[in-house]
Amino acid sequence: METGARLVLQTVKAIEDGQAPSVPQDTLIRAEEHAGRVLKEAPKLFKEDCRINWNNSLETTHNFIRGLSPYPTAFTELGGKSLKIFKSSMEKTEHTEPPGKFLSDDKTFLKVAVPGGFIHLEELQLEGKKRMEVREFLKGYR
Repeated sequence: METGARLVLQTVKAIEDGQAPSVPQDTLIRAEEHAGRVLKEAPKLFKEDCRINWNNSLETTHNFIRGLSPYPTAFTELGGKSLKIFKSSMEKTEHTEPPGKFLSDDKTFLKVAVPGGFIHLEELQLEGKKRMEVREFLKGYR
């Protein structure tokens, strides 16, 4: 965070002083083509593309959630309702739980088993409800 803040300040100062290099976008594309890489547009995402596959690895699942937050938002199902997940964290550990199994103490945490560990759900939204942190969610959901 601190490194990024310093870089932003350096960049703004360089722009202000007229020292920042300016490269038109089409030049970048041609340079990429010459390097053997062609820039492509990202594919359109549909709702089903945002469904979480709990069989994926710990890192892949966590990055999938992060990549789709805040919009269009990764989701799964809980109790027959859609559950959007906006924020998660990883717990790297060995376990014997099947992928996709929800575990909770009904007060402070809600986690889902994946190969290689657990995804801790931190901020979510159950269908028909407001977006909330997991502790708030657990106060009203059983």
